[in-house]
Amino acid sequence: MIPQAVILLGGKGTRIASSFPDRPKCLVPVRSRPFLEWQLDWLKANGIRQVLLAAGHMADVLETWRAARPPDTLELTLTREPEPRGTAGALKYIEPRLATERVLVLNGDSLTPRLTLAGDFFANLDSLPGLDGKTPPAVLMVTPIRKTGRYGTVEFNTDGFVTAFREKAERDHGYVNTGAYILPREIIAAIPSDRAVSLEMETFPALAAQRRLLALPCPPPLLDMGTPEGLAEMEAWLRAWTPP
Repeated sequence: MIPQAVILLGGKGTRIASSFPDRPKCLVPVRSRPFLEWQLDWLKANGIRQVLLAAGHMADVLETWRAARPPDTLELTLTREPEPRGTAGALKYIEPRLATERVLVLNGDSLTPRLTLAGDFFANLDSLPGLDGKTPPAVLMVTPIRKTGRYGTVEFNTDGFVTAFREKAERDHGYVNTGAYILPREIIAAIPSDRAVSLEMETFPALAAQRRLLALPCPPPLLDMGTPEGLAEMEAWLRAWTPP
C-alpha cells in the first residue's frame, strides 16, 4: 500500500492558458468538473487517503477551490512554492511534509485511468532491489503508444531498468512516461535545494545511469490535457469512463 500521494501543480499550462485565464490548469473543466477531481477519484479508487497538492502558479485560486470542496475520504494539504522550482524542486520543497518512506507522485495534467496500484508488484515494493542491494529504485510508470510525436519515449531492458530517454520524434510505437512515479524518500532527499530541478530532464536520467530507475508498463490510454488537442481527447474518452 502507498498511503501518500503528491500532485505536482506548479506549471502555468501555457498551451491552454489563453482559453482558461482565470484558473490553473488542474482546474480546467473536463466533463463539467475540474480535471483535478478526476485524479482525486482515481487516487481514492486506489486506496490513497493523504494527498499533498504542490501548487505554484495561481495557488490562491487552487486554495479557494480546496476550501470550498465538500469533505470526503481524502486529506488534502496544499503547499505553495515561493518561486518556480521545477518538478523535482517542488518535491524537495515539500519534503518536510512527507509522512512515508515512499510516495506516489503525479503530474497535474495527465491521467492513466486503467493503471491500478493493486497486485503483487505494489505489494512487494519494499523488496525491490537497488543497485547496492539497499536503496530501493524509483519506479516510472510507462504505457505503450503509437505515433509518439508529442512525446519522448522511454527505453528499458528485460529486467525493467530504464536505459535511455529519447527525444520527441515521430515513431510508429514506443513507451512513454505517464507522469506517475513512485519515489523513495532517499531519492527525494538527494535533490538539490538551492536551484530549480527537473525530474524529467535531470533526476530521472541520473537515476537511469545509476541503474536506480525501473519502468513499469501499464495499460493505455494516457490522457494528457496539456494541449487543446489532448484536452479534447481526454474529454471524449472520459465520457465513457466511471472510476472503479
